[in-house]
Amino acid sequence: MASADQLIANLEGLNLNSFANELERVRARDALFEALRKVQTPWDIVWDHNWVNGATNASIKTLIEAGLFTEWAESGGAPKTTTELAELTGVDEVLIKRMLRQISGQQLITETVPDTYKPTPWATALATDPALASCYGEFYAQLNNPMFRSLPYFLKKTGFKNPTDDLAINSEMVGSFHAAMQCHSKYNLTSWCEVYPTDSIVGAKKEGVPLVVDVGDGSLVLQDLPDVVRGMKVDKAISVQGYDFFTPQPVKGARAYFMHNVLHDWTDDLAVKINENIASAMEKGYSRLLIHESLISSAKPLARVTTSDLTMMACLSAKERTESECGQLVESAGLKVVKIWRPPLSVESIIEAELV
Repeated sequence: MASADQLIANLEGLNLNSFANELERVRARDALFEALRKVQTPWDIVWDHNWVNGATNASIKTLIEAGLFTEWAESGGAPKTTTELAELTGVDEVLIKRMLRQISGQQLITETVPDTYKPTPWATALATDPALASCYGEFYAQLNNPMFRSLPYFLKKTGFKNPTDDLAINSEMVGSFHAAMQCHSKYNLTSWCEVYPTDSIVGAKKEGVPLVVDVGDGSLVLQDLPDVVRGMKVDKAISVQGYDFFTPQPVKGARAYFMHNVLHDWTDDLAVKINENIASAMEKGYSRLLIHESLISSAKPLARVTTSDLTMMACLSAKERTESECGQLVESAGLKVVKIWRPPLSVESIIEAELV
């Protein structure tokens, strides 16, 4: 049996650059998390859920609002004492010391010597990626925290029924919501071009017919609601078009109609309607519908997917789906599944469908 000292020594020096590729990093991360759970007592877990997580998130949000991560990065990102960081931000030194101790205890910054800290890649990223920091803003304050706090009480009140009523997002937090979704796509997902063989799309292109229609997010057509695409600047090869996917698809006979994280925002009946509108524009034997979504595995589903599923439920009465459930949405719209492209340990897959 390995001693604690041996185990700790084996983990020393482990970082983001310790792996050959992203797949290996994710495998190691999941194994480390599983190992952590095995050495935690039930109280360790309860303490984390009810005390540590809340205190840490509150500290992070406070320090972001105080400008600490931005000021720290702009000053060069070198190790600093709490006195220096207080002077840099104008925040009360005692307060900043208490906040830094909390996030340091969660290994979010590194204490090099007593009362002196250096930023980690996470802390630096909060300064360099505004969308990442925004996840701790109104998305944190008005959406995630309130909805998950209220969810158990709401479900009890409604007799523990699965929510299916359409919900809407507070218009005041739309910007923060989009920033959070931007981070979800940037850091949590795999590009669809790495999942699906795009040469099969390009190789079958017909002259005078749009090649790819990106629904909801020339020869390339990007579609979204008019207010979203108004003033959008894109490559000249891409045509931007205002479109509501609950209305008939205006681009007919394209080689591929692509949707990324669209259907998981909607209940089953509305998701079928979206698919039907695209199916009505497709050319039999030529057009493809490519649905880029997270899929819930039948065994050991990924935590990132199950978390997203509960987020969709609490936020929009929607959901992530299994392969079978996605297949039913496709078939109900007069389509059939050609193949599901699903890389190992990938959060998202691509469901390829065509007209029956």
